[in-house]
Amino acid sequence: MARRLAPRGMTLIEVLIATALTMMIMLALAQGFKTTSQSISTGRARLTGSDQLRSISTLLRSDLQGLTVSTLVHPQSSKSPNGYFLSYDGPLTDSTAMLFNYVTTGKEIEDKLSGSRWSDIDDVLMFTAKARDGHWFYGRVPLALMKIHAGATSVTFQDWLTEVTIASEYAEIAWFMRPLNELGMFNNPDPQNSNGSYSYSPTSTPVNDVIPVVDLNGDNIPDPDGMPDRVALCRRVLLIRPDLNLNISNLSAVPDDPQLTASPMLINSNDSDSFRYQMRFAYQRTDLSVRKQWDSANSRFVLKTNTLGDLQRPENRFAHYCLPAGGSNSSLPIIALTNEANSNGNYRTMTDLAMSGVNPTNDRGFIPAAFCRTNLVRTGNNSYGVQFTQDEIVASNVVGFDVRGYDSSALQLYAPGVDGVWGFGASTPLQDAGAPGSDDLIVGPSDPGYAVMLKNGPIIPANSGTFVDLSWGFRVVNQLTNSSRTTYGLAVNNTSIWGSALSGYEPIAGGIIDSMTRSGKFSTTFSVHQPTFDTFSDYYESDGNLQSNGVSENGMVAYGSNPVLSTSPDRGIDGVDNNGNGVIDEEGERDTSPPYRYAMPAIQVKLRVQDTTAGTLQELSLVHSLQGN
Repeated sequence: MARRLAPRGMTLIEVLIATALTMMIMLALAQGFKTTSQSISTGRARLTGSDQLRSISTLLRSDLQGLTVSTLVHPQSSKSPNGYFLSYDGPLTDSTAMLFNYVTTGKEIEDKLSGSRWSDIDDVLMFTAKARDGHWFYGRVPLALMKIHAGATSVTFQDWLTEVTIASEYAEIAWFMRPLNELGMFNNPDPQNSNGSYSYSPTSTPVNDVIPVVDLNGDNIPDPDGMPDRVALCRRVLLIRPDLNLNISNLSAVPDDPQLTASPMLINSNDSDSFRYQMRFAYQRTDLSVRKQWDSANSRFVLKTNTLGDLQRPENRFAHYCLPAGGSNSSLPIIALTNEANSNGNYRTMTDLAMSGVNPTNDRGFIPAAFCRTNLVRTGNNSYGVQFTQDEIVASNVVGFDVRGYDSSALQLYAPGVDGVWGFGASTPLQDAGAPGSDDLIVGPSDPGYAVMLKNGPIIPANSGTFVDLSWGFRVVNQLTNSSRTTYGLAVNNTSIWGSALSGYEPIAGGIIDSMTRSGKFSTTFSVHQPTFDTFSDYYESDGNLQSNGVSENGMVAYGSNPVLSTSPDRGIDGVDNNGNGVIDEEGERDTSPPYRYAMPAIQVKLRVQDTTAGTLQELSLVHSLQGN
């Protein structure tokens, strides 16, 4: 009878091998789950980003489709009150924003190009629009203002804190970007000092609107350029309701509180901030399109609601003001931006380079946070606190809002591709430039390679007509290199390239276009350079006041000055050959001019959003005609 064998266990080596195999299987499964999870997260992030881009572009397109003016007509006639369209192009561009962020010491290509997530972030769109049928614009105003409109002779403290919703078929709309603090919020809007008095500029000074050089997003890559880590795309809607009478001069016992009553502040001729931020309480407390008017009987400024005709004049628009120059002179209206002139960071350095030596010291930055909507929260019998509503924020993960205008005469150039040769490297390479099937590229004025081709050549035209940044010539002439951030020093000596409609250069004489000076958007007196396409107004040509070289001789009546009217008609309509060229009352004799003398038939808006967690970056662009509205 055979002997039964005793059961035999696994040896230690077999156990270790089995454990190792199990761990490898588990690791493979874990890696598979991780990859799948990452793919799902990335896919969801892309879907979310796509939905977000479509939602933003749909909203913007809807606003633009209601545009009340055509850009083919500028200046607009003051006898045809149709509102306005304005596009401001800040110093940054799609290409320079990337170059400012280029990290030359990065070990990996991802480190070097981490800044490529940035696009243009300091452009502004403002215009008047008519709502679609059945879809009016809505906004909030203090109940006290509505009671004043209804004829009330007194209102209560609570009436000023209580808000009601109103609607309008027409609105003034502004799209702009705002840097956020480390918590993703606007800066503190409360301008009160500890002694209860009001300061002219908000407690969060303009310089602090640009986050300093730190690594706030935790990507181990510092921000060497002064670019903020978080920027929000904002949309402000101000209702056009000229039927609302908001005159508070007849009220008894009106509180001496410009923030409570949404009143403009008094001005201090020695403090330019008092001019820049004079209307901030009106913007914070009401969603009405309003302007300031001097109430001489009570020696103060009061609010007046705007009409489409009023908004043709820039001084009556949202976030516009005039810089004082002493005496009776002031600038023509410009956009009120945070003033980065005193910043010692790289933001000023890079914008100096971008503007090609035409470096403004005033109003260089973003629409101030002090112009955004706030709520007043009651804290006592006659006391209140202030908080931002954040209502303007459309999206807080936007890293690009690039507005470009169509320039039919801007020249695009051929550039060799990755292989560094034209076409397929034939014996006559210049003739093969752009050959079908080759890797040659076409670069335009807004591309980083444009300046390289102009500097190194050869210059081979590809075609004419493309979307460009306003005054693109100044940015290309002083384009940055990736490493030393020095200038190319390109000469403006080829009128076939520089003399396009939106380049900012005079096509023959060179230098900045005269129309920019006569619109007040460029001034050596006030150190201002704001490349702005504006439908403008011909009002200044028949107001009996001399505006010359971008300066108003009577300090702009909107600031309470008594107009110093000329005894003779304006030069553009006086029937005299003022400049002695044999032509009477031609365009060159007018006091003012739209910033760009040629029409801008269409715009392109490029939107870029980022999901930092998922590591995704998506971009969408829309094109809208400005001719047929």
